[in-house]
Amino acid sequence: MHDDLGVPAGLADYDPVYFSTRTWDERVVEWMDREASDEFAEGNRTIVRQAISDDDAGLRVFVNLGAHALLGLLPNGRYLNLYERPAIGAKRVEPSEDRREVDLALGLEDAERGLTAEGVYFAALGLGGVGLRFYGEYCLVLKVEQIDPNPGLFDRDSYDILLAPISELDDRAAIVAMLKGVWRDDRHSMVEMRVLPQLARQARLVTAGTVSEAVLKDQEFIEVHLRPDPTNSEVGGFGPEDIEEVRESPDEVAVASRLRDRDEDGEYLSAVEFEWLLRRECVARAIGRTRLPSRVVTQHGRGYQWK
Repeated sequence: MHDDLGVPAGLADYDPVYFSTRTWDERVVEWMDREASDEFAEGNRTIVRQAISDDDAGLRVFVNLGAHALLGLLPNGRYLNLYERPAIGAKRVEPSEDRREVDLALGLEDAERGLTAEGVYFAALGLGGVGLRFYGEYCLVLKVEQIDPNPGLFDRDSYDILLAPISELDDRAAIVAMLKGVWRDDRHSMVEMRVLPQLARQARLVTAGTVSEAVLKDQEFIEVHLRPDPTNSEVGGFGPEDIEEVRESPDEVAVASRLRDRDEDGEYLSAVEFEWLLRRECVARAIGRTRLPSRVVTQHGRGYQWK
């Protein structure tokens, strides 16, 4: 069942501006109208728009990898998903039932349009920072329009649709449709609708660093669904030529520096520490051979510190 606006039954207690059948641009306008009494709202929106629209430091698409996976990609490998690379090492790995259910719910499988989930790659939308470190310490910043000129977007981690409350709705497909967008038309307004509610009623103007942290916070992010052009490679996926730069967190760099100091001082390193440090050194050499820009990224106040 739906109400007169087409909103699924069960969403009565949800924000009617955010969970809406309107376009993302229209939702931002409606949000700003509702927050008109907040004297800082317009100024904060201006700061958000400037931060995410900047050509050099604006929105980017991230994929995070661990050292082992990155060594498989550089200097001449390909990044492949589980559909295209069913064997990892000696172990055969297939997409889980949850992954297949998510693919179907998102409409990534569409026989009428000849679309399959096999050709889709999941990434995250970000601004500054080093992406989703949960998935790996190395953050690949992708040349998104070279890989897919207009990827799909989803307002959150798509696995959320398998959990309550979305999973309990009678018409899950309707709310999934509300949370979708596309790169060219919706990326800025989707980010605004993600960030602006976090800034409401703060009685101060925010900094670009705060905006960056709000765009991608921990494992909360806007998901990007890339469909690489299959004619670009017989294998599929994307390669080093599709990477703009590799980012690292100062946390891992500091740990590696400390481990090297301990090793040089004759202190004992565990097998795990030694292997981790060795892999990082191999990655550094591989990045150098590939001639990819590599940076340690920290955030300070109104901008970003690049080293």
